[in-house]
Amino acid sequence: MYKYSATQWIFGKEDVETSLNRLKRFGYDGVELAGEPYTMDLSAIQELMGRYGMECTSICGIYTAERDLSSASSETRQGAIHYVKACVDMAVQLGASVVIVVPSPVGKGAPDTTTEEAWDHAVQSLREAGDYASGKNIKLAIEALNRFETHLVNKLEVARKLAEQVDRESVGLMADLFHMNIEERNHRETLLNIAPYLMHVHIADNTREAAGLGMTNFREVFQTLQEMGYKGSITMEFLPPVAYPYAASQREEADDLFDHFTDQSIRHIKEIVAELV
Repeated sequence: MYKYSATQWIFGKEDVETSLNRLKRFGYDGVELAGEPYTMDLSAIQELMGRYGMECTSICGIYTAERDLSSASSETRQGAIHYVKACVDMAVQLGASVVIVVPSPVGKGAPDTTTEEAWDHAVQSLREAGDYASGKNIKLAIEALNRFETHLVNKLEVARKLAEQVDRESVGLMADLFHMNIEERNHRETLLNIAPYLMHVHIADNTREAAGLGMTNFREVFQTLQEMGYKGSITMEFLPPVAYPYAASQREEADDLFDHFTDQSIRHIKEIVAELV
């Protein structure tokens, strides 16, 4: 019913082939790759995906300070827009359909000037990036991050307002269950509210560990997704306990932890989905 993938940067400094091997062993259909088009060898990754019979479901944009779509600096905004366009090109080359976008970068707790100005900058940036994505048949999925990671878009109702104001068919939303557990009062009501815009889903439990290790009611989540007719990918994004999420990409964990979380996530979700059919 769904295509299952996992975002690869959660495995720290591990090489892509090792990650693909793990995902294949545990029954995943594909991988979500970090949006690093300037440094990744895309041709080599294409060859590896073909060898392992895996697809690239999506590109997870990495939004650091210099990739700020809402910045008061026009130079910074243009650099961020150029980065999103490069991620779109990366998606095209690897056969992915979705690029994740975050309007204000991870770690930015307040706007440069006013929230209204930051919002307007984000709208204009996403319109330009969305027009480019549309020409490449790629979707841009806005991610709402929790209040402890960024400031501009924390709740999915706010993300929906942003998508509505951007007003491009190529620009929609993604739902991340970890962030939802912090910011949203009700999974079901929130998902139904964004249903027309939902393009992508990230799965982690309330502890940000693998699904099923915490308190999240994934049965309710997937019942709602089925009622909505969601047909996109289900992408696992569990993380070790770090204060700054991108720090996880620099960690070196034991393979057995990665194996445990990778296996636990897909088994738990597939069991729930099978019971709902």
